[in-house]
Amino acid sequence: MKHALGALLLLALCSCTSSGIVEHRGGDLIGLDSFTLAARYGTPASYQHQGEYLQLNYGSAVAGCQVIVLVDQQQRVAGWATSGARCNSAGQNGNAEPDLDVLD
Repeated sequence: MKHALGALLLLALCSCTSSGIVEHRGGDLIGLDSFTLAARYGTPASYQHQGEYLQLNYGSAVAGCQVIVLVDQQQRVAGWATSGARCNSAGQNGNAEPDLDVLD
């Protein structure tokens, strides 16, 4: 339970709009299984365990777009957040999910 709260705290900290990070709770990614996520966005740049969640990190600060995706133990997307001027995310252009094509 402690680790789950830590993962949720991570997403809450990522919601600070003053730093340019946007947290997303809705959209097409929530509930998506990890295999579909991998087919859509490819291999993450890095990953780490956050208690009961696996944090997948896509993009980079150098490329101008970072996307953090939390996957639960059932291998479904539980939450995601974006940061960077080149990220197309909900709230910036109305899309329900990030467009990582800007990283190509």
